[in-house]
Amino acid sequence: MNNEKEEVGFMINIIAVTLVMVFTGLVSAQDSSEKNAVKTPLRIYSGGLSLGSALSINEELKKESEQFLSVSLINSFYLKDHISLFFDLNWFAPGLNFASNVGFDFFMTKSGFRPFVGFGVGVQYFDKEGSTGDNVGPAGTLHAGFLLDVTDRVQVRFRVPYYAVANHSRDHAAGLEVGILFSGRFKNIKKLNLN
Repeated sequence: MNNEKEEVGFMINIIAVTLVMVFTGLVSAQDSSEKNAVKTPLRIYSGGLSLGSALSINEELKKESEQFLSVSLINSFYLKDHISLFFDLNWFAPGLNFASNVGFDFFMTKSGFRPFVGFGVGVQYFDKEGSTGDNVGPAGTLHAGFLLDVTDRVQVRFRVPYYAVANHSRDHAAGLEVGILFSGRFKNIKKLNLN
């Protein structure tokens, strides 16, 4: 008889613990109405500066310089968790060699270390002998790299770009850039889009 009482008591304890666990799970569960809600940061813009080097690949560009120092104003706009829009203004030294590019970066993670690949289009001008029309052209960039969160408001960007310019001499170069991006203080605070 004592065994039966012990078994019944044990079963009641198991049922009670199970009910407490289920109730606790229901109370602490996320609001299901927000399950598929789109969330975006309060601040979508980050901007900064990058420095790097670009190696000339084609012979005509090598006549100007085998290697260029690159200085860029870098801008990034959050679009979705894994996609951002970038807009960069570049200067390649020596000389007055300028470029602007706009495109997309595709991030592989949402963590503090975010590898990415991207592409962009724009305009590139190389200050070479000849008419301006021969030295300017539409440009494209392909790149891979990663963003590293240093703090909530500061990120470091490492990027390996390849540049191709559809000018008279079909200039192209590859390089390495290291940049620092600054964000607003509400970058990691998300808002619900209830459209």
